[in-house]
Amino acid sequence: MNSKTKALTIMLVSIAACMVIVFPLTHAVKPNAKLGEELTFTEMEDCNPEALKVGIALWFLNKSEPVEVDGTVVTHKENMLILGTDADQTRVHLPEEWIVDGEILTREELYSSGYLAEGETITVKALGADLIDRAILRIYLLVGYEIIDDAGVHAYANLPVNIET
Repeated sequence: MNSKTKALTIMLVSIAACMVIVFPLTHAVKPNAKLGEELTFTEMEDCNPEALKVGIALWFLNKSEPVEVDGTVVTHKENMLILGTDADQTRVHLPEEWIVDGEILTREELYSSGYLAEGETITVKALGADLIDRAILRIYLLVGYEIIDDAGVHAYANLPVNIET
């Protein structure tokens, strides 16, 4: 699968979670605005939702890079996996469906089957993009597309696109 296509699908799946965080922080610009002119919150509400989703997806694709996170599963909540890492804790957004040993599982089935059991050490391959990167503050988004457990079993996000690194 093409990495750009896989990333686009990941972004569209996670758009609901990202929209609240990403759009206000990315300083969207009016289509015919002067350089540096930002949208107000009222103007953001007037935006076409589909155009907004495409804009956020394109922003994420242009800014994201592949990353690997090694850690221990601390907990999970709906679409968010929280890993304990050497640095602290890392949150990774997980798409809805996954393929493990040729079987399609929902994100919740990954949790209930024990594949993502609390305390288990795993590696998550993800696309990551900085929303804010300053000397005193860094806010970034990670969207997982592959998980590898201690036994070497791979779980791949079931996406209509491919990501190659």
